[in-house]
Amino acid sequence: MAGPIPAQAPKVQVSSNGLEATLTFKIPDGKNEVPRFTASQLLGFLHSANVTFGIDQDALERLADNPIYGRAIKVAEGTPQQQGTPGYFEYTFETKFNRKPTIRPDGTADYMSIKTIETVEKGDVIAIYHPAIQGSRGMSVRGQILEPKPVRDLPPLFGRGFDRSKDNLTYTALISGKIEVQQGKILISPVHEVQGDVGIETGNIKFNGDVIIHGGVHDGAIIDAAGNVIIDGLIEDSEIRSGKDLFLLSGVKGNEKTVINCGGTLTAQFVEYATITCNGNITADYFFKSKISCNGRVELNGNNASIIGGYVSAVQGIEVNDIGNSFGTITNVAVGVDVERIAAFEMLANKIEAINSNVMKIKKGIEDFDKIGQERGINYKEDPRRMQLLRVRIRDEAIVLEETKRLSKMKEIIVSGKDATIKVFRRLYAGTNVSVDDHNVAINSDHDRVEISKSPEGIKLTRLVGEASLPKNKK
Repeated sequence: MAGPIPAQAPKVQVSSNGLEATLTFKIPDGKNEVPRFTASQLLGFLHSANVTFGIDQDALERLADNPIYGRAIKVAEGTPQQQGTPGYFEYTFETKFNRKPTIRPDGTADYMSIKTIETVEKGDVIAIYHPAIQGSRGMSVRGQILEPKPVRDLPPLFGRGFDRSKDNLTYTALISGKIEVQQGKILISPVHEVQGDVGIETGNIKFNGDVIIHGGVHDGAIIDAAGNVIIDGLIEDSEIRSGKDLFLLSGVKGNEKTVINCGGTLTAQFVEYATITCNGNITADYFFKSKISCNGRVELNGNNASIIGGYVSAVQGIEVNDIGNSFGTITNVAVGVDVERIAAFEMLANKIEAINSNVMKIKKGIEDFDKIGQERGINYKEDPRRMQLLRVRIRDEAIVLEETKRLSKMKEIIVSGKDATIKVFRRLYAGTNVSVDDHNVAINSDHDRVEISKSPEGIKLTRLVGEASLPKNKK
C-alpha cells in the first residue's frame, strides 16, 4: 500500500467532465527546503487520486526535473465520447413559405415576391433519409467509461403520391403536382396549370385540387377549385371560388361583375369594384369601392394601404393606413359580430334543438312498437310504419350532426370577434361609417392615427394621446 501523501505534495485536480487531470506544485515559502519528487512519486500521487488513464509520462518526467510552481499543469487527458447523429430527412423542396408580400424600399408591397406552393415532376427525388450514426464511448482519466447519448432512427415517411426505395432511404414522386408537408406526412396532389389567360378561348375551369394560372382571368370565366388557387395575372369580370387559399398576385379590376369566394386566406395586390367573401384572413394593398366580408382579419400593406368606398367587414379586426379620402367618399367598415350573425347562430341552435326533440319522439315511437310486439308476440320490425319512423330518425340524426358542426364553427367565429378593433395608422376621413359589433357611428371629421373599439358608451376612438368617445347608435 502507498504511504501517506507528503504535506508538500502537488495538488491533483480532475476537471468536472473527468477528461483532464492537473498537478499544481505549491509555491515555496522561502523558509523550508523545497521538496523534489521523482516521476514515479508523481505517478503515485495521481494513482492515489484514482487518476489511472491517459497519463502523460513525459510531462511527469519534465515536472520531476523542472517543477513549475503555483500553476496547474495538465498531466493526464481522457478520451471524450463521440456523440452520434440522429436520423433525419433531407427534403429537396421548400417546406415553409412566407405568404406575405415583401415591402420594397419605396414602401410599396411586392406581391409577385410571394411564393405560394411548391411543385414537383413525376420521378423527382423529394426526400433522402440519412440514418442515425451511433456515437462512440470515451474514457475519463479515472478509468470510467463515458457513454454517448443514444440516437434513434426515424420511421419511414407516410403520405401519398410518392414511393420509397427498398432501403427506405430515397423517396420519389409518383405524380406531377403540388407537394407539401402536413403533420409529418408528405402529400403530392394533382395541380391544374394554365400557362396563359383564362377566358372565352379556354372556357371555365372546375378542378378537385389546386389551380395555377400564369395569366389573367376575364370574359366572365369561372374558376372553381377545391384546393388553392394562384392567379398571376389580372382578374376582370369573372367568378373565382377556392376551397382553400387564394392568391391574386396582380389584383382585381372587378367592374362590379366579379364575385370571389375563398374558403381559406386571401392575398391580393388590390381589389377594385368586386364582391369578396372569405373564410379566413385577407391581405392586400388597397380596396376601392368593393364589398368585402371575411371571418378573419383584414390587413392592408404598404404605402397605399387604404379602404376607399364600398363596404369592408372583418370579424377579427382591420389594420389599414387610411379609411376614406379627402373627397368624402362614403366608406363603410365593420368589425366584430353584428346582430344578424348572432341571430343566425340562435336560429340554428333552435333548429337543432327542435330536430333533437323530434328524434326523441321518434325513438319513443319505435320503442312503443317493439314493446307492443313483445306483449302480442308479434315481430313489428318489418312493419311499414316502424320502418318509416326509423328512416326519419336516421335522416334527422344526420342533419343534427352536420348542423351541430356548423353551429360549432359559427361559435368559433363569434368568439374570435370578441374585442375586435380597427387600427388606422394614418388617417380616418370624414364620410366613413364605422361599426363595431352592434354599435355604429358616422365619422364627421378627420382623425389621425386612431384605434376604433367598442365601449359601454358607444364607439371609442383612442389616439396616440388622449381619447375621444363617440355616442352610441345601435342599428
